[in-house]
Amino acid sequence: MNHIFFQYLLFFFGYVLLYLSRQSIPIALPLLTDAGHTNHVKLSYFFACFSFFYGVSKFVNGIVMDFKNNPLFMFGLCNVVTGLLTIGIVLSYNNLTLLLSTLILLAWAQGIGWPAITKFMVTNSSISSIASLWGVMSASQQLGSCITLVVLPSIIKMYGAKSAFLYSGLLCLLFGIYIILKAYCKENTNFTTYYKVQKSQIDIKMTSSIWFLCGATFCAYIIKMGIFFWFPIILKDKLQISLVQSSLITGVYDLGGILGTLITGRISDIYFFQNRSLLALLYMLGITFTFIAMNFGQNIILMNLGAILSGFFIFGVQVLTGVIAVNIASQNNVCAIVSLTGLFGYIASAIFSCVLLGVLVTHCGNSIMFSFFSICSVIALVCFSILLSRDLKKTE
Repeated sequence: MNHIFFQYLLFFFGYVLLYLSRQSIPIALPLLTDAGHTNHVKLSYFFACFSFFYGVSKFVNGIVMDFKNNPLFMFGLCNVVTGLLTIGIVLSYNNLTLLLSTLILLAWAQGIGWPAITKFMVTNSSISSIASLWGVMSASQQLGSCITLVVLPSIIKMYGAKSAFLYSGLLCLLFGIYIILKAYCKENTNFTTYYKVQKSQIDIKMTSSIWFLCGATFCAYIIKMGIFFWFPIILKDKLQISLVQSSLITGVYDLGGILGTLITGRISDIYFFQNRSLLALLYMLGITFTFIAMNFGQNIILMNLGAILSGFFIFGVQVLTGVIAVNIASQNNVCAIVSLTGLFGYIASAIFSCVLLGVLVTHCGNSIMFSFFSICSVIALVCFSILLSRDLKKTE
């Protein structure tokens, strides 16, 4: 059990560093390329390519992980390659074609991370505790993002935009090497497995429930990645504040996300074991009202409150969509189905969160972002309502 716990810590802190690298892109890349002095549309194409290839990589590597029994090694490899490519941004930013290629490769490398974590969790968790563990692991994303948003602007101010990629890349690289060494040296221990797979095969059965879950994830990720890419820039312009202040508000959003993942996972296991879709529906309702209020907010206090609430709800929903996917997937293709929902999410973010939202903000103003997020919340709410009705029919 101590051996499993130690591996869990490696996955947790490794994913914190992966997010340290990923969150550096929307903060430091505009400064490095001077894209912040042009317009939101041009910058959105870089974000879109990153999101699209990250989603595709996540799905492909989800299929691969269903056949693999070495998630720790694959995760260490993910960190090593991510570290090298993050440092590579500093060497390629003067050539836009080379920079785009580096971002695409970086997105593909990072796509290995969560499928490896999914494989580890479903192999070493019971069905009664998987949501709680999923929530704890998901908190690593917000912790990494929160640390980046609080610390990175000050580092950039003192040492320049290049330092953001150099420091985050070096940390990923070193920790990835450490994980790989531990993966090679780990003891052969027999674990009690949640899914006992005799022979993996590609047999992804797309039921209507999976389609509705993908639709809900599609809308939820538009909000999640829209905030990820645009919050620091939009808040800076909307409230006429500095980059440091806008990043701190976005950090509050991630702090709410940490609370949301931890609390949601536990609540889901204890009180919503049979109908997790109900909890997801309530969360989407909360997100809708939060963004309606933020649309009219013009002061920092209201934005901080809205940021922490939206972070709590949206990352809570992310935990729930992952666990719902585990519950409805066939045992041989758990990683593939979980990653499939992620694929829909990141395709959504590539098209809507990056390009479309960039166009809307440029032509309609900053407030359109909150109205756009409210509409997405309502659509996701409908999808979860359909899933809930089917869960209730099964329990009758």
